[in-house]
Amino acid sequence: MMRALCFSVLLLSTPAFAQAPAPAMAAFETGQWGVAEAAASQASDVSALILASEAALMPITLDQAEGLSRRERRQAALRAQEYAEAALALEPDNAQAHLRLAAGLGYQSRYVNTVRAVMMGLPQRGRDHMVEALRLDPSEPWAPAMLGAWHLEVVRRAGEGMFDANEAEGLALMRQSVEMDGAPAAIPYRFAVALVAADPVAHGEEAAELMNRAINASSQDAVGQAVSVLSEHLLNLLNTDPAAAQVEAVRLLEE
Repeated sequence: MMRALCFSVLLLSTPAFAQAPAPAMAAFETGQWGVAEAAASQASDVSALILASEAALMPITLDQAEGLSRRERRQAALRAQEYAEAALALEPDNAQAHLRLAAGLGYQSRYVNTVRAVMMGLPQRGRDHMVEALRLDPSEPWAPAMLGAWHLEVVRRAGEGMFDANEAEGLALMRQSVEMDGAPAAIPYRFAVALVAADPVAHGEEAAELMNRAINASSQDAVGQAVSVLSEHLLNLLNTDPAAAQVEAVRLLEE
């Protein structure tokens, strides 16, 4: 049976919530995700709500949620969704809020029954918000990155054509996003994860180049450091044991 469908992780760049409260920003930059979420969620402006949505998912997206149950992970996804919906209520044409809502929907789909996720329209709704974000802000690299990752993940789990997913389109969108101005290190890293999960032999060379790129481009804040560590770990596995690297990449996309 088709499993719940979810796209790859979203890690927004700092300018997306640069106007969020200073205490929330400081906590986010130092990896205090719960503190950042709590502080940002107390504000009622769009930037703060986007930051709260981002912070809610950080333990999952950076593989730091080992102590969280599936129920707790789903609750985090629901909070991220609620913050993003509140941001869109204030500013319906905010591309970042659409991306945050897509992320919340995508992660929620990991932690519900497959049939229920499809009946709720979680994969389809997430895709629609990515498409809208891309329309609203074609210069935002996370819009094609997320949409490309969505195509690749749906094809990997359910096959070509499901929900009109297309591998070639996914690859093209991800490659486009990597080369865009302002693309953070997390984008080549997440593209590499998708490639290794699909086929570490066929895509190994490109994936290795992407992970080296992510390592070299990582910032010194908590997100950048985590991306660098994750990239180094997966790259080492890919170089020594491609099969194990594929298992790890799939875990990162599904756990």
